[in-house]
Amino acid sequence: MNLETGLKTSSYEFFPVNEMKKVLREVVVQCSERGLYFSAKWAAETLEGLPNEPVDTSEMDTSIDSSMIQESTNLDLVEYDKFLLGKSYFDVKEFDRAAYFLESCKSSKCRFLKIYSKYLAGEKRKDEESHDIMGQMNDLKTFNKEIPKLMEEMESWRNSCEMNDGFLLYIYAVMRKQLYPQDKNLKDLFLESIHSYHYNWSAWIELGECITNRDMLGNVLDRLPNTFMSLFFKLHMSVELQDFPQAFSDIAAEFPSEYVDNRFLKTKQALMYYYNRDYDFSETIFDRLLKSDPYRVDDMDIYSNILYVLEGKSAKLSILAHMCVFSDKFRAETMCVLGNYYSSKVEREKAISYFRRALQIDRNCLSAWTLMGHEYVEIKNTHAAVISYKRAVEVNPKDYRAWCALGQIYEMLKLPFYAIYYFQRSSALRPYDSRMWLRLAALYEQQCLYVEAIKGFSRALEAKDIDSTSTIYAMTKLAKLYEDYDTEQAAVIWLRLLAKDDLHEDAEERKNGHKYLAHYYKEKGNVEDCIRHTEILSNFGVQSKEDARIIVKELEDGLLLSK
Repeated sequence: MNLETGLKTSSYEFFPVNEMKKVLREVVVQCSERGLYFSAKWAAETLEGLPNEPVDTSEMDTSIDSSMIQESTNLDLVEYDKFLLGKSYFDVKEFDRAAYFLESCKSSKCRFLKIYSKYLAGEKRKDEESHDIMGQMNDLKTFNKEIPKLMEEMESWRNSCEMNDGFLLYIYAVMRKQLYPQDKNLKDLFLESIHSYHYNWSAWIELGECITNRDMLGNVLDRLPNTFMSLFFKLHMSVELQDFPQAFSDIAAEFPSEYVDNRFLKTKQALMYYYNRDYDFSETIFDRLLKSDPYRVDDMDIYSNILYVLEGKSAKLSILAHMCVFSDKFRAETMCVLGNYYSSKVEREKAISYFRRALQIDRNCLSAWTLMGHEYVEIKNTHAAVISYKRAVEVNPKDYRAWCALGQIYEMLKLPFYAIYYFQRSSALRPYDSRMWLRLAALYEQQCLYVEAIKGFSRALEAKDIDSTSTIYAMTKLAKLYEDYDTEQAAVIWLRLLAKDDLHEDAEERKNGHKYLAHYYKEKGNVEDCIRHTEILSNFGVQSKEDARIIVKELEDGLLLSK
């Protein structure tokens, strides 16, 4: 897919470039002032990707000054001074101290920074108390103890209609998610936050984590504001739910031409190719991203996965590892890149040690859990592998790779019904992945669940990614299963299989197909077709000739009896 082609008018509201730049500059300031650095970075990168156009600098300076000093929260000078003090403590990670000096403030901006500071202080203490990364993810001993008190305070603001600020609604939803992760109303809270303030990208990411399937996404898309942020979100979810490249391309085509070189779009394009196993294209895009941003660490764990899988890329993986260490040796992504590097050198224990370091930095690092699981499988520590993969799906229930890996482990352990469960979860996330359906169908067949097996092999054949070898395998299995249920359908599949150009002339499938069809046409009384398939059978060796003679004899006896 080329982002430069097929561009069309978007159904979402996009401002002219200069106006868009003003909006994004304001977003950077608003999010930075509240310590939402991820959202600020996203806005700044999007801003940087827009083309340069003539601009009135005096107008630009005025807009920035006004946004920094006097904005919708109407800070008076006393509160503004307290805000500056609290923010200075926040920036050096003295979170409790920041919250203390903001305690009496009433403005929504100060209230947000106070709540966020106490929340992060609780998160910091939680991490300090959590020593065993292989322990329970939601162990009560490592619970953020600040959340209940903060929630109580925010509930009082909400009940008295003092919480109509999008940022406050966002942090309220984040804490409620930690308290009640299964709450079905979470997406409504994040939607409320987004409608109140469109540009906090962190709120959009959290909303995306509440969406587990395409039906739910369709419902949410209908409720989004008519803003360019909604299109960014739609593209993000196309990758999260791992759509086909064409679906991604259709969404990308809605962006105006000024966004062709947008770093976010390019990154999502690389990830889309990666999830669809087109590693060569994904590598090419990551190469371009690194060339334009050589100190980048974001998503380099994914890039290292690609270099690990592709042949002849060990030197490139080594260079990437050195680059990441130079840029930031204490990032979880860097640890994952190093883990992949040592795994490529078959130094399993060293690889595991780096994946564990990644998890000590970020216990929610999905790549580290998944990759560590792979390493434990290699050293035959299935217990640790199962724990790693289960942690991965706790971090991200949409991670089909971890669900699939669990299915493979339980299949290897001869626990078929556990394997079926995990493959079902994986295939639900990637309903167009032929490999998942083939594995699932084979397990159904082993357990004599023949109707389910027929459905599984049929779904595999419907998948666009199925190769010729897998197609022949699935059609053969399907034909044999239908022989006991629907002889007409079995004959149809055998005929389609025999007509395939990529089926080898001496293949066993040809012999079985002609043998079945000879018997099928004999039962139908179709002498001409029966003889034709019987004669073809005689070309398959001694045993097949004997089979052919038996069929001919049965056919002759049948004809004599009918006379």
